[in-house]
Amino acid sequence: AKAAAYRRDPWSVVGRASRAAAERTVSLRPAPDAMTYLTALLPVAQGVAVYAALCREADSARSRGVAGSGCAAGNGDSAGSGVVPTRGQVMADTLVERVTGTPGGISGINLDLVMTDRTLFQGDSEPARLKGYGIVPAEWARELLTEDQTGPDHSTTPDAEFTVWLRRLYTAPATGELLSMDSKARLFPTKLRRFIETRDDTCRMPYCDAPIRHIDHVVPWRSGGKTNLANGAGLCEACNHTKENPGWTTKTVAAELHGGVYTLEISTPTGHSYQSKAPPLPGHRPSRT
Repeated sequence: AKAAAYRRDPWSVVGRASRAAAERTVSLRPAPDAMTYLTALLPVAQGVAVYAALCREADSARSRGVAGSGCAAGNGDSAGSGVVPTRGQVMADTLVERVTGTPGGISGINLDLVMTDRTLFQGDSEPARLKGYGIVPAEWARELLTEDQTGPDHSTTPDAEFTVWLRRLYTAPATGELLSMDSKARLFPTKLRRFIETRDDTCRMPYCDAPIRHIDHVVPWRSGGKTNLANGAGLCEACNHTKENPGWTTKTVAAELHGGVYTLEISTPTGHSYQSKAPPLPGHRPSRT
């Protein structure tokens, strides 16, 4: 049926393919057990080429006796019982290595991991939060910070040079609220931007969980708003442009009224008001009023 449609209307097929290629993208979404789904929407030629390259590397590794005897498709491999990686695992490891340039995928990049001192030093079970992913188990977070230069199958990789920078974000001992930073500049400096991105996690507009693209002044700079943590909010591009339209107003609500959690109140042109709370950080304890 597809071939018949192509023959009857080839021009529309070519046009749709051209428009679809403009929508190529890569996305990331959480999966259970501290895993992620990395998805790429690519033109068919590029997608097939990437998959063929991964298959070829897995087949070469299997011929060298490195990989297990996974299925030919490379999608249904189950993890081996030993340390020898399966065909699917080799494909995944090859993808990480070719994209990042290192076997473990971590080399000179920032991983913003927020955790309590109790979790880090005392073996507490309070979960941590990894920016760009979400909540992760405490034990997994500790292992990430103490991981040595080994591959995913725990085999040594002496040529790998991993550099992980731990960004320490200090919180108030009683409530777990991030401490304040301030700037006299109109634009948010890099460290303050990262601070707000870590606090807000996703777009602070109600019912929007899009990634943060803009750091916005809650009270606009032109109206005397300061460039500080309390007056900053992480928004996606669409929401930041939308709130500039007539009838939209935004203000901060005293954190003490919401258990020490940073809260915004957004009013729309229809007269409705909504409150958006930043997700509680690890170790957060509601303040008592």
